[in-house]
Amino acid sequence: MGNESSKLKGIIIDKNAVEVNDFWALYNAESPTTCNEEGGGGQLLSIFTGEVLVKGQLWVAQGPMERAIKNLMIYRHPYILKYMFTWEQSGQKHLATERVRPLNDVLAQQSDIQVCLGLRTILCSLIFLIEKAMARHLNICTQSVYVTDKGSWRLAGFEYVWKAKELNKQLLELSHSFRQPLAIDTANMEHALEQFSFATLCEQILDKCKDSNNTAGTPHVLEFREYCRTHLKHQNTEMRPKLSAVLLHPYFNHEFVLIHSFLFELPLKSVQERQQFFSSLIERLRCFDEQVVASQLASDLLSRMVLLDPTAQHCVTPFVLRTKTENGATALFSPQTYVEYLLPHVLKMFRLRDAQIRLILLDYFMEYVRLLSDEQLLSEILPHLQLGMNDTNDVLVAKTLRSLADLVPILGAATVLGGERRRCFADGRPHAAVSTDSTAQWTEPRSITPLMNGSAVDAVDYMVSGSPLPVESNVAPMPLRLSPDGGEDDKSITNLNEKPLEMSQSGGADSNSDSADSSTSSAAHEQTLVNDEDEAWSDWENTDELQRLHVKQETLDELNLSNVETQSSTSTQATQPSIADSFRTACSTASTSTTKAIPPPSNRKLIDDLSALDIQVQLTTPSNTTESAEFDFFKDMEPVIETKPPASESEVVQVDASRFAAASSNPNGHDTDTEADQGWGHDEDDEDDVVWGNNAESTIVS
Repeated sequence: MGNESSKLKGIIIDKNAVEVNDFWALYNAESPTTCNEEGGGGQLLSIFTGEVLVKGQLWVAQGPMERAIKNLMIYRHPYILKYMFTWEQSGQKHLATERVRPLNDVLAQQSDIQVCLGLRTILCSLIFLIEKAMARHLNICTQSVYVTDKGSWRLAGFEYVWKAKELNKQLLELSHSFRQPLAIDTANMEHALEQFSFATLCEQILDKCKDSNNTAGTPHVLEFREYCRTHLKHQNTEMRPKLSAVLLHPYFNHEFVLIHSFLFELPLKSVQERQQFFSSLIERLRCFDEQVVASQLASDLLSRMVLLDPTAQHCVTPFVLRTKTENGATALFSPQTYVEYLLPHVLKMFRLRDAQIRLILLDYFMEYVRLLSDEQLLSEILPHLQLGMNDTNDVLVAKTLRSLADLVPILGAATVLGGERRRCFADGRPHAAVSTDSTAQWTEPRSITPLMNGSAVDAVDYMVSGSPLPVESNVAPMPLRLSPDGGEDDKSITNLNEKPLEMSQSGGADSNSDSADSSTSSAAHEQTLVNDEDEAWSDWENTDELQRLHVKQETLDELNLSNVETQSSTSTQATQPSIADSFRTACSTASTSTTKAIPPPSNRKLIDDLSALDIQVQLTTPSNTTESAEFDFFKDMEPVIETKPPASESEVVQVDASRFAAASSNPNGHDTDTEADQGWGHDEDDEDDVVWGNNAESTIVS
């Protein structure tokens, strides 16, 4: 460990020193290895570089750098500066430790609770070193304390550490010139010199914090200052308490300090103690500011021991990994605090290849993924999710796929899944009927059938699809289907949906004297509308056929009831279309539709082939193609108007002039306009003289 071969390859050391003293210089460094506990990425290190040989009687046997390296390798404690590795190069010793900064550089930014926790940390490290490891530290001062990137304090200055049996009065005199003057006891006694040095350290730090007004909220701070002056600096060294007794002072035992210490000592606690602690932890933490809790306890609350504890998974983790919302404040941290303190730890934990840790993080994936930028998602989240898809754990793969689905709306399917993409599905909704209000919340399933007897605006808002509607600014509402040709002129010809309404209205007119009958008619009308909703409009093509048959039936009924001859002048016949032509057109349409008669429902076959129900995406037909680009579903609704072929020269139409003369005069001298309005203008006896139909090439009136 002490030769150059222990140096890690590829280590990068900054050129500018962070701190320089008589023995060594401190530099920041980074190692490219991925063996740190956070998983992945380079390790952040601090490098102490010093000469091997130093002048002075104290360092004749062993130089300060060599002594510090040896003691850090021997005395290991969580609150002592962590030794990493060492090497010798160009006549200098190099010591690599965890990344730290001198306390004097960051003391002004330390909060009151950080100072309290830091002093307790130093006290615990001294208790271990003196009372358990039986060693002595001769230079306890601010120059021997460092602070990690997480804010924890670390005890250093181990070039001044000797074994307890090696300490004597001569050694104290030799070290007098190298030690901090304020940390030297005036009695210069071997006994309880660490108590005096620790009391001096506490007074210096609390004085600096008092000037910065950082200790206003710390309980028992004034009592502790008095305790240091009267007890730890007592002139009688025998009256000075042991360092383990100082730890019992109320300044080091208020609520927040106890929580911090329990989390740090969690591996030493029993199962029952853990259950009792985690069941009430959240309520205890709510009494403190979330900034203080996050800055001091974020790493502990997201540690492996806490995340894998069964009790903590139910009582602690949901409140830590979630953020506060406007509707409720059950979580501990707001989004701003979460991003600043917890999110860096979450990203580090996400790099760990531990299945149980990954499953817990995936359970709360949407809580923190919305707080990350697209660059962070692409570089620090997506690669690790793609790695999880290749695992053999089915549960891990399933949760990973769900998390990838949550990333698709944020990063896009092409980024998340990769590869070439093409459109495989078509939007089968009628575009003209799609509502432009994309923010409307549907509270019930939508039907493709328009409202009965409703306006065109009402019919727009009823569609089958529940998918989000596209935002189109120039979409015109779909009008209701028009009546068959000719139906708009005759109010008696109605569609199938209006017939129940007319029957209900006529029934209500007959029973105006009774209000109960009227309400019954309204209820019957509503029930009829519901039935027609399911039956009459279930199929558009069938509806078209029924409407044409209905038009034919109504027209034939009118012709049978009209048996009175009417008189028409020759000028009217020349300027207006012939009534016979209109009738032939109606008969032609009816005869054409008869060929498409609907088979009885009992003879229909069920459609087993799903391809028959599929929406076919048809390509655009070139302009020179004779076939239509797409099938026109409304083509069969167009009226068939057949024009009379022009009469050839050989054909001669003979007209009996006596008939018109008889129709123009009345032997009784009465007006015949009333009779003319009620018939077709010919006698029943002459009905056979007129030939109707599509096959007749000419009309001969004899």
